[in-house]
Amino acid sequence: MIKIKKIILLLLAFSSAFILASCAAKGLEKEINVVFEVDGEYISCGKVTQFDSIFTPELDEAYIPLGYKFLGWTPYELNEVKPTDPNLKDKYVPAGKMVHYSEVCDKALNSTVVLKALMFDKADIPVEYHYVVIAWYDKETTSGITAAKMDELLTALTNHLRSTGVSEDDIKSIVIRGYDGNVGASTGKIVDDDDVDIMFGWGSAENVTTTGVLKPEMLKETEANYTIMYNGAAKSRTIHRLTDKPTAILVMEWLKSDECRALFN
Repeated sequence: MIKIKKIILLLLAFSSAFILASCAAKGLEKEINVVFEVDGEYISCGKVTQFDSIFTPELDEAYIPLGYKFLGWTPYELNEVKPTDPNLKDKYVPAGKMVHYSEVCDKALNSTVVLKALMFDKADIPVEYHYVVIAWYDKETTSGITAAKMDELLTALTNHLRSTGVSEDDIKSIVIRGYDGNVGASTGKIVDDDDVDIMFGWGSAENVTTTGVLKPEMLKETEANYTIMYNGAAKSRTIHRLTDKPTAILVMEWLKSDECRALFN
């Protein structure tokens, strides 16, 4: 199996190199060839223009060392990018996001730019402070939740927190983040992000730990049978608290309140 994998990777590398040479040969004005590289291996190739963009590929877990986190793709040399860089988010494009011409044109050489897989040891990545991070299941037909409804939740939550004396700086640090895809993919992204305090709108504890990739010990508290009305029908969803942060516990209590439930009925 290992030999087969190496052969496949070698063929992929040669294929990408051939595509790269073919792209470069076109010589079209204001066209940039984009190559995605992991440890010297080309795993994908495409092109961007002033009018066309491409999506960055996901990175197979086999490439990610144990204890490391894959952030995305960077046009910088890896030794030029540090996890403590205050402008780190400006130096890479996350997987599954679009690469635009304006983001890579300054880094192109001979109409080609190489985007390298950016990974750091999780222990070296500074933890950004957030009063609370709430993940919501951005699969409307399953969860019954929409971005507009979560905007309403954020407004109600911040009004509640202000009434209890929470500072404006803390309120501004609150993150409400949607996760799409099936249960396995969405919970996998939550594990990768490693900063979510509360999950809102997924299924039962069994669902997120069997179909999903969460470990049972990650669930600190679960509130089941949470009714969400969607197109005139009631959906029974679940809230899971993943951390014991005091602020997460307080927000979890509010999410279970009649005030919050009324937003979804």
